[in-house]
Parts: sequence; structure tokens; C-alpha cells
Amino acid sequence: MRTSSKGNCLPIVVALITLFSLTSCLTSKKLDKFVAEHYNHELPKQKKKVDIVVTSSQPADNAAISTTVHQTSKLLPLLVYWNYNHKQYCSLNPAIAVTNFANAVNSQASKGLTQKLNGQRLELVVDQVPSAFSIVSNEHMVWLIYAFSWAKIYIEPDKKDLVVTYRLTQADQLQKTGKITVKSTEQNKSIRYFQSWKSATSEYLADYNANLTAMTKTFVNQLTQEL
Repeated sequence: MRTSSKGNCLPIVVALITLFSLTSCLTSKKLDKFVAEHYNHELPKQKKKVDIVVTSSQPADNAAISTTVHQTSKLLPLLVYWNYNHKQYCSLNPAIAVTNFANAVNSQASKGLTQKLNGQRLELVVDQVPSAFSIVSNEHMVWLIYAFSWAKIYIEPDKKDLVVTYRLTQADQLQKTGKITVKSTEQNKSIRYFQSWKSATSEYLADYNANLTAMTKTFVNQLTQEL
């Protein structure tokens, strides 16, 4: 007896539905909306200091808080095993990191740095700074009589180092220039069992701000030694 094409396609349809439904509740649009809410729908404002000026070599060209795209890195459909690796790659507006860095520099500018400046003008240009993360999902399914599926979901930072060029001037005369690199210490962070992607994203963004502050402190200490 010949099996109908509908009967042959049914297991494949069921497999696809099972596999793609594991993280289907998270979309690029939803992630951007949540990140915007986290930052109260506005970019942070820089608290300027007269003798310290912070700019970026790559200024933001739009006012969006973040821009997320869905990326698929692997789709392996076999007879009894399926593997689907994909992620939501979220690029934060560069102004967020640069402004947080600038405010951290101003708040952490120790007495030692202030004494080193001694009325001189310090210009800092942020050449590179961590400003993205991904929610990664590695999904698996084994099709025997029934479909058994599981997934490893985690948040992956872009792990960029902080790179800043500095320029010290006095009365428009160049005194010293240099570049400082602070290594990133960010690591992948697993999403806990039963933890929602919203909760995990909130935790990551809080850690992201804390890590950036720590990197800025290292930068300020090294800058003070070099001046």
C-alpha cells in the first residue's frame, strides 16, 4: 500500500514545530522593546567636566536604544536528529557605553588624576567599547517514536576590549598623547532553569554596566600612572 505524501510530511511538520517553538516567544522586536524599557526609552546623558572631554571615534547615527537581528548559524535536519543553532544579536546604541564611560571617568577621577591634570585639558576618544550581546539558543531534537527536545540557552557578550586614545593639551599646545587598552572580562552567562529571557536580559544589562564601570576604573588608574 502506498503511503500518502501527507503522511510522509507529518513527522517533519511535527519536528519543525517542536524544534522552532523552544524559543519562539523571543523575537528581535520584543528584545528591542524590552531593552528600550530597561533604559526608560532614552539614552543616558553625559555629565560633562570642563577639563575632561569624552567623545567617540564612531558616534551613533540614530536614536534607537538597540537594534536586534536574528541570526542562524546552523540548521542540521537529519532523519532522527535535528540541530538548530540561532541567536538574537542585540547591538546597543554606542552612546550608551560612551556616556556611561564618560560619567564613570568623571566620578572616578581621583585626586591623583586631578593633580596630574593641573589645569590641563584632557581629551578622551573611545575607539572601542563593549556594546552588544546575543541571546543564543542551541536546540536539539531526537525523533524516535516521539520527539524529545532540549536546548542550551545563554547570553553571550561581544567581549570587546575597552580602547581609548587620550590627548593632553595646555593652552592649545599638545603635551602628551597615548592609547590605553583594558581587557574585557565578560563571560557567557547561562539562563537558569525556568528563568525568563526578560529576567536574564535585565541581569545581563546590570552586569554590563557594572563591568563597564570596573573597566573604566582600571583605565583611570592606568591613565593616572602614564600622565
